[in-house]
Amino acid sequence: MSFIMGFTISTTSNCGLTLISNSFIQNHMPSANGNFVKIYLYLVMLCQHADTAGNSSIDALADCFECTESDILRALRYWQKEGLLSFTEQNGEITSIVLSTDATDTASAVTAEREPDIDASPVAEETVVPDGISIPNRQEYTPLQAEALMKDIEISEAISQAEKILGTTLSTTHLQMILYFMCDIGFSQEMIATLYRTAHSRGKTSPKYMEAIGLTWAKKGITTPEEAKDESSAFSGLYHVVSKALGLNRSLAPAEREIIDTWSNYGFSDKIIEQACKRTVLQTGGTNLNYITSILKDWHKKGVLTLADIEKCDKSFQQKKKTGEQKNSATQQKRNQFQSFPQREYSKEDYSSLEKQLLRNVQA
Repeated sequence: MSFIMGFTISTTSNCGLTLISNSFIQNHMPSANGNFVKIYLYLVMLCQHADTAGNSSIDALADCFECTESDILRALRYWQKEGLLSFTEQNGEITSIVLSTDATDTASAVTAEREPDIDASPVAEETVVPDGISIPNRQEYTPLQAEALMKDIEISEAISQAEKILGTTLSTTHLQMILYFMCDIGFSQEMIATLYRTAHSRGKTSPKYMEAIGLTWAKKGITTPEEAKDESSAFSGLYHVVSKALGLNRSLAPAEREIIDTWSNYGFSDKIIEQACKRTVLQTGGTNLNYITSILKDWHKKGVLTLADIEKCDKSFQQKKKTGEQKNSATQQKRNQFQSFPQREYSKEDYSSLEKQLLRNVQA
């Protein structure tokens, strides 16, 4: 057993090389999050080469992999649940980690050393999708497990962000789904936020709908918010609605997506945004996204929530326009009244008579 700064780590294998068992490669690696795999392999290396590993800690591991300490802890909990390692804690700090390069040899030993709260749940079965990526089946965490997991800073922040996006406190179903994606599948806090924003932009708040999107991303190996946004825009979502309404036969540019993303702040449904796009085409003959933004801002200011509200706004606008035209017509008539008196027509005799009268007045 070797002692490292922050915690001790040991192994049941005494081999002098960094060896990875076939059991791990065949049974555990395919279904695990890629970052979790890297962290596990690094721990195996530390065990087998403790003399050259140097000082280490949770903080040092986080720096090494350019992630948060929460990411490291989630990886440790995942592998503990898989039966490949166990760890002990004192005063909230990890003091030791015990793992083996052979999962089958350590399963029973690790079980005896596990903490009884979070990690005592059974390992979920895996679903293998056609492209070869295995996804752990959904499992329900007990209230005690859920409470302990939600103390994790990253999980707590993910929940907080989701509540801000939906504008309400999350239900137990939502919380279970977030724990599933973060603890079992390996989604980051940013991925959870992207998942909720994607669903909310489509007017969907159902956990089942969000889970379907998240599983699609997981099966396709999508691990970053950027990849998730690209995937969503490729086949559905607000980008698709806008492109279709504007008649675009090309992918949206990043600058265009940034403008469209701001529209979700208004809380409009896809139908309302589609209506704004159609009006822009009819009124301008173009696809000016800033013009669409101005329409949406106006509707938001007027409290529009449904298509029926838009019709009311249209009727109100037409009525005001009609009233304004009537006022302008009345004003124009008043201006023209002074020009409407009957004008007399004069003959040559009239002009001659006037001329003679003027001459008499001058001579007098």
